Amino acid sequence: MGAGWFWDAGNGLGFAAFAGLLYLTITSSRRLDIRAHQVLGYAVLFLALFHAFWFLLGDTVAVEFIKPGAPDYMWLGIIGLLLLGVLITVALVPDRMRVHKDYPAFKYWHRVFAIVTIACITYHIVVSGFYLATWHQAALFVTVAVVVSFGRMYWIKLGKLPTVTVPAYIALSALLTAMFAAVRNLPL
Repeated sequence: MGAGWFWDAGNGLGFAAFAGLLYLTITSSRRLDIRAHQVLGYAVLFLALFHAFWFLLGDTVAVEFIKPGAPDYMWLGIIGLLLLGVLITVALVPDRMRVHKDYPAFKYWHRVFAIVTIACITYHIVVSGFYLATWHQAALFVTVAVVVSFGRMYWIKLGKLPTVTVPAYIALSALLTAMFAAVRNLPL
């Protein structure tokens, strides 16, 4: 059923990073603790990088996915990772002041970059076909990404949502990644 412990664990890390990005998008709909949002963004970037380098360092075949001619879904994953890095870097005050003339412009473009990043990563996950094998699984996954990306007016009605701490996010990600790999690889 599974792709093996190594591949399923690595992809579990990718799913955890994507879930963190969606969570950051939902929790940013109201006034928020900017520092907590920023620190959690770093944790999401760390997990996304860990996901990518997990494969590159652990399986020599994975390098084929970053060569010219690699499938488009892999390139969209790489683009999504780079956009996530830009999203975080440009949000830092010195860089933010150079790029955006005022805070409302920053918020607008930060949101646009977040949505484009979510779109790239959604494409990466869905089109790869590794874990969403049927059309209705893919449709549900895309629906979740679209609702999170464009449901801002509904998230505002939820009030201020707490930002999860980095240790809690990392611990939950590790636990769910282990469970994901176990469910896919243990004989049941």
